[in-house]
Amino acid sequence: MPRVRKGAVQIRFEILEFLYYRRKPQLRTYIWRKATSLSYDDFLKHFSYLKEKGLIEETDDGLCKLTDKGRRIYDELRKILPSIL
Repeated sequence: MPRVRKGAVQIRFEILEFLYYRRKPQLRTYIWRKATSLSYDDFLKHFSYLKEKGLIEETDDGLCKLTDKGRRIYDELRKILPSIL
């Protein structure tokens, strides 16, 4: 069975979802390994996008968490995505 490629929205949603349910800050590499099956370079592109949009914040020691905006966006996506997929 061929692997189905995930689109950017689905990948980003999965990263947000992973952080949504883990309230404690997580290491970037842990998020990469547990939330995605991407290469690290591909993961960083999506991760950087989420940071630029203000949905994720990262501390100097490499711990990452959702921002309040990220939580709101995740809640909205969870309501909308089933109706369009």
